[in-house]
Amino acid sequence: MNFNKLYLIANNDKKFASWCKEKRKKLNVMAVEHFNIAAQDVRYANYFARASFICYWEIQVNGSLAKLAPAITQATLISMMHKLLALDRNEEAEVVSLMMTNFLRLLQRLDDEEE
Repeated sequence: MNFNKLYLIANNDKKFASWCKEKRKKLNVMAVEHFNIAAQDVRYANYFARASFICYWEIQVNGSLAKLAPAITQATLISMMHKLLALDRNEEAEVVSLMMTNFLRLLQRLDDEEE
């Protein structure tokens, strides 16, 4: 799934409903129940909540996106840190730096557990 399509789904009620219908077909019974509850919560939510929901479920069912998601997250944190530094918001930049470090540490721990 390309990123532009995800953006369009998150911003259009009909596309979101259609995406939900298709996604349900790919999930097991336990996941569908969790999906349905969360889908109702974000159905009329703001863009960020709906886009986060969509990305979460795409990561769950799309192996290639799941492999790329940690790098996108880390790149987002790096971008935030640079923007904060440019604004001379050093304290907030340090918080983001710590988030980056902990994110990588936790990813490594998960990798170790899966091996």
